[in-house]
Amino acid sequence: MRLRRRRRPVRTRRERERAIPRVACPYCCRPAALLHSQSRGYPYPANWGPAWKCATCDACIRCYAGSERPLGSLANAETREWRRRAHAALDAFWRDGGMSRSAAYRWMAKAMGLTKAEAHIGRMDPEACRQLIELIGRRER
Repeated sequence: MRLRRRRRPVRTRRERERAIPRVACPYCCRPAALLHSQSRGYPYPANWGPAWKCATCDACIRCYAGSERPLGSLANAETREWRRRAHAALDAFWRDGGMSRSAAYRWMAKAMGLTKAEAHIGRMDPEACRQLIELIGRRER
């Protein structure tokens, strides 16, 4: 007699999006906690939506609107500062350069040798942010 293998239930896209991801801190490898604006230790101004935070390293990242998926990787204070600078440079670059935001991200991916999935400032480390700012400076000259 053959036993039938049990199939795992197929999850819909909506179910996958609702599933809470496991987020680990890239600095200490400990799990991060999901915090809401009313939670103690919430790292952002009130009501910016859910955020992931590592209690040990103080690294944090916000979530996509209406979800609990992180916008990128957790970042410590230095990384957050460099990401802010990179966003400011890229935003000025596409607005002043007469291009769309998506065109600027395509340019960034090509200039830095990244895939479309990798071309997100929210996933960059400080060195990559510095490199992007330098590339934008060279392009504007």
